[in-house]
Amino acid sequence: MTTRALIRPPAVWADGTRAAAGVVVLAVAGVAVGWLAADPLNLRLALAAALAALAVGAAAVSPNALLVGVVVWLSALGTLRRVVTGVAGDSSYDLLLLVGPFVLALLVAVAVSRGGFAARGALANAVLALAVLSLAGAVNPLQGSLAAGVAGLLFVFVPMLGFWIGRGLCTDRTLRLVLLLVAALGIPAALYGLAQAFLGFPAWDTAWIEKVGADYLGLLVGTAVRPFSSFSSAAEYAVFVALALVVWVAFGFRSLRIPFVIAPIGLLVTALFVSSTRGAVVAAAAALSLMACASRRLPILPALALSAVLLVGLSVGAQRIGTPDSTGAASTLLSHQIEGLADPLDPAALNLGVHLSLIESGLRSAIDDPFGVGIGSVNLAAVKFGGEIRSTEADPSNIAVALGIPGLVAYLLIVVLGFRKAYELARRRRDALSLAVLGVLAVTVLQWLNGGHYAVAVLPWLVLGWVDRSSARRR
Repeated sequence: MTTRALIRPPAVWADGTRAAAGVVVLAVAGVAVGWLAADPLNLRLALAAALAALAVGAAAVSPNALLVGVVVWLSALGTLRRVVTGVAGDSSYDLLLLVGPFVLALLVAVAVSRGGFAARGALANAVLALAVLSLAGAVNPLQGSLAAGVAGLLFVFVPMLGFWIGRGLCTDRTLRLVLLLVAALGIPAALYGLAQAFLGFPAWDTAWIEKVGADYLGLLVGTAVRPFSSFSSAAEYAVFVALALVVWVAFGFRSLRIPFVIAPIGLLVTALFVSSTRGAVVAAAAALSLMACASRRLPILPALALSAVLLVGLSVGAQRIGTPDSTGAASTLLSHQIEGLADPLDPAALNLGVHLSLIESGLRSAIDDPFGVGIGSVNLAAVKFGGEIRSTEADPSNIAVALGIPGLVAYLLIVVLGFRKAYELARRRRDALSLAVLGVLAVTVLQWLNGGHYAVAVLPWLVLGWVDRSSARRR
């Protein structure tokens, strides 16, 4: 044995040194977090720092567990922010909103190391092009301020990170776990939302409504307030419940499982109707129709036509149901839902004219500003940082406003290629996972870049990445 070998520390010494260093770092971090949390004003910073440190460790040990954790975190973010506000007071800049993007960035780094960017096809290149255009749109001087553009990345660029995570990390087993978790989380979310509708809002939710204003949040239906459960808005809650519903149907409608899924599916359908968000009901019905068509191996064009016919049937069914005669918040919400579904072309019932006008105006803006006015102009970043908000409530027109013609072309390519791949994959495999993926994409259609839906925004991009990964593996 040489002298150098004698003085080289054994491997166990090196492992012990690393372990000791880790303990020291965790101890210092724990002391720092405890010191920050002692002051209520620093509570957000303490929580964000603790979660960031935990995420770094989880990314190194088990990225899949971290992916599951961020889904849980985002689903509870709305309630947690309201509770923290009750304890620590209001804040102009909520650091808790940065935890999700930080975790997604860590997961993208892991996905890249596992080939997330390798062997890109047309869909992956279209997503990459839209991401690059979004980064360029963040510095567009027409949006009012650079701060608005940078903040706009949280709403447009960050959700797209899910595509590369799905492409690099999501095996069938991992994505199945994520979607089943969404289905499981949908049950307490639905119960919470129904409790808000029938029993009233707890103190932290009431304080938030009074602070921000139900009318500003779009929660009011007459004198009733829409439920929003643990989420940041009523629309996000309704979409999450619809996602949980399609996953329950996809995985539960097997001969031996049907008796066990009737109750949760009934609960989710009830919560979805009482949410009084008609767009989510229509999207869920269309998604279930497309899933059924794919399971029967119908081509995509007849499937789309059949889904349109079934939506007409939904309207006819709503006309036959009639509105409830009882009073109360829940009855008001349900009546509002049924009236809109029974006569979807009535501008007074569905505000269809207003929505179509906004979309048309957004698409026309690409002619006046062919390179857009910046991504900070179509989301809450404009309100927060002094810009002019020009949101049109739908992805294609929002992208036309923000990124102009190049962004609109890239987005439309993603939608066409992504839906075609997802439908053909579900049609070929006909298993629960591929059908659930198709349902997720259909429920969130035209809202894939709605970063204000914190718990939902990353999911369509995650499953799109898995679709591209599965298609590439088949090739």
